[in-house]
Amino acid sequence: MKDSLEKDEFYIWLKAYGAEDKYPQELLQNFIRGVNVLGVDVYRSSLWLPTAHPELWGTQVVWSADDGVMVYRREHSITSTATYMNTPGEAVHRTRKAMRWSLDAPEETLPFPLLKEIQAEGGSDYLIVPFQTDHTHEQPWITFATRRVGGFSLLEINTLQELCIALSWKARVCMAELAVQSLLGVYLGPNAAQRVLSGEFKRGTGQELNAVIWFCDLRDFTQLSNSLSAKELVVVLDHFFECMAGPIEEAGGEILKFIGDSILAVFPLTQNTQALCLKVKQAAEKALDNLEYEQDFKQGELKAGIALHLGEMMFGNIGGRSRLDFTVIGSSVNKAARVEGLCKVLAPLLMTEDFAQQINSNDLTYVGEKTLRGIEQSCKLFTVKKYLGTFI
Repeated sequence: MKDSLEKDEFYIWLKAYGAEDKYPQELLQNFIRGVNVLGVDVYRSSLWLPTAHPELWGTQVVWSADDGVMVYRREHSITSTATYMNTPGEAVHRTRKAMRWSLDAPEETLPFPLLKEIQAEGGSDYLIVPFQTDHTHEQPWITFATRRVGGFSLLEINTLQELCIALSWKARVCMAELAVQSLLGVYLGPNAAQRVLSGEFKRGTGQELNAVIWFCDLRDFTQLSNSLSAKELVVVLDHFFECMAGPIEEAGGEILKFIGDSILAVFPLTQNTQALCLKVKQAAEKALDNLEYEQDFKQGELKAGIALHLGEMMFGNIGGRSRLDFTVIGSSVNKAARVEGLCKVLAPLLMTEDFAQQINSNDLTYVGEKTLRGIEQSCKLFTVKKYLGTFI
């Protein structure tokens, strides 16, 4: 949308849906540009859209004539903070009603710190409008602030609220786009999600991939299953997965599967192989440290095994006609899984020779050449010296 946008063009844009509207920042900037073309003086605006995500509550876009546009990802935990509770956003989320405050009033009479901040910037009026939505728990909204002397006129208030009815439909589409991207990323991983969104979802398709494979497993899971309730077991699994997932993602890995009490992750070779392998090795040590230092369960210490291997695999779609899985397959994946099975008798962290030879470190030690079930060729294994004998 050009700066020279005319009123008719704005109304056409408002009734249509363009590819750029799937980005909240573009949606807000285009809308405010059109509002100003209509003669409504807005110098600051904020758009809030809830997001379907287990950790993120939503996306907030703040635009101002002074600072441009900024995007914030808000976590669910923010809703329990005093900072959030003392905002116009919380008030409109609770009441589902539009609210307006004249900022020409004395500062001490303004109910929220944000209003005082806008007043200090020269703001004279503030309006927050909830969007029409089918969501029963989440409420999207948009705010407007002006510096015009006397604030918004009654006609301008009515105009903004009417425009918001049309904008709410564009916001719904934007929220749907965000939900698809968010949920696919959560359940498939960012790489697989992007490939699915780009159209790579035909069964049997895929690509050859060189990567580090990480396979880990929680020890004594059967015993835990027999001694804990289902609810307690979920808490233990979530704790274990969090201890592993953080270091994996920090090192650039992508978790492809949670398999019962196991994790399959890959680190594509998009950088120097030696540097990547060292980073993954350090991530594995950090993951085991997390598990050791964050014990808080009545059944005692949790233990895990991690296997690291470097090899080739196929990354793509497999499954039935109506149910597909985006995953990796190949002998390298099988080898990593078999090596992990030896962690319980050798060491909590095992590395194949293919992986270990990429690391120039004097803290690695050879633990032997082992026969792996279902794999014809034996495999030389290594670990970090500090882990020798840990499980023996």
